[in-house]
Amino acid sequence: MTCWTRYIGCVTFAAFLLTGCGTATDENADEPQEDSIKEENEGNTSQRGNRNKIRLMEQNLQYTMNGEAKEKTAFLKKSDNQPFSLYVMQQFRLSAEEPGKDIVFLIEDDSIYMRIELLKADVSWDEVEENVQDQLKSISETIRDPSLDIESGTGFEVESGDDVTTSILLKDEKAPFRLTMFTKKDKDYRDAFLEMAKTLMKG
Repeated sequence: MTCWTRYIGCVTFAAFLLTGCGTATDENADEPQEDSIKEENEGNTSQRGNRNKIRLMEQNLQYTMNGEAKEKTAFLKKSDNQPFSLYVMQQFRLSAEEPGKDIVFLIEDDSIYMRIELLKADVSWDEVEENVQDQLKSISETIRDPSLDIESGTGFEVESGDDVTTSILLKDEKAPFRLTMFTKKDKDYRDAFLEMAKTLMKG
């Protein structure tokens, strides 16, 4: 009888040890699962950040031309010449002009166009403004403000007959650039060019 009691006691104690080991194993198994969840959440956050940088393939842009309000669909275009993209309205085309310079021109009349030049982050704006004014003075001594809606920028403009030449310096810290617009009095696409330029993103 005593032997039988001891046998039952040993079996019970062994079962208790096995149960304890199983519990410890289950608890340790939970830890990698928590790490996996953290990694998964971090991955999802990273993916959301990347999605936020994705630009739509098209969007509508509003502008005024000779006092008339207009709206056109613009398509996302990436320069093969400089590290930037922007939305280009359907009646225009983006093309490389020369290294460091792109143009957006009116398809039906390519004498109407805007030149885009990305500038260095440490650009001297005083020097650039002086250079712009010297170039414009070769067209006309009368330089005026173009009276366009330019945020964080400066504009200069001259006329020669029906031709209008407008230089815009957009002083964005991340993507400073210079625009030169060539338009005509009866084809005032300056606001259209500026609205497209506002969508420019470096990279």
